[in-house]
Amino acid sequence: MTEQSIIKQIGKPVKIDLRKLKAIGSTGFYLKSIKTKNSETESLKLNSKCNFERRTGGVLLRANYSNKLTAIPIPNENIIRVTLKRGKENINPFFLTPMWILLKLGVSKLYARYFRIRSQEYSIDQMKLYIETTDYEMYFIANGYLFEQQLSFFENLNYGNKLVSIQE
Repeated sequence: MTEQSIIKQIGKPVKIDLRKLKAIGSTGFYLKSIKTKNSETESLKLNSKCNFERRTGGVLLRANYSNKLTAIPIPNENIIRVTLKRGKENINPFFLTPMWILLKLGVSKLYARYFRIRSQEYSIDQMKLYIETTDYEMYFIANGYLFEQQLSFFENLNYGNKLVSIQE
């Protein structure tokens, strides 16, 4: 798919506003499942490394599988639902470790988790992303530590009630 055909379908990439910094791209997701509702559309390979690029009229899904790049434009009007599910957190800090002290001082677990000494003090399962469009149903996974940034990215797309966030 050429850049010109992508621009016709979903517009140009969003410009960066230095006064209001907002993410214009997502982190890397791994495609775990895809169902195509339209047989003539190009299918993606499972376990492709994917990311989303914000465009003026939608998002561009970029997929990479064995250095074979695929781009799928998704117009805003084709999006039915986006569900972002946070992984389950396990918080078990040891007595008098930096993480334990920070949590006792009221520091958010989002910051305190980076001061753990042992891996048993904090862990988070993978986040899951489900996207349903008029042409596709897709399921992705990514690192659970990146949930807040990805939630911010999808909220900035202004999908309103199409965006569902589930936090366990």
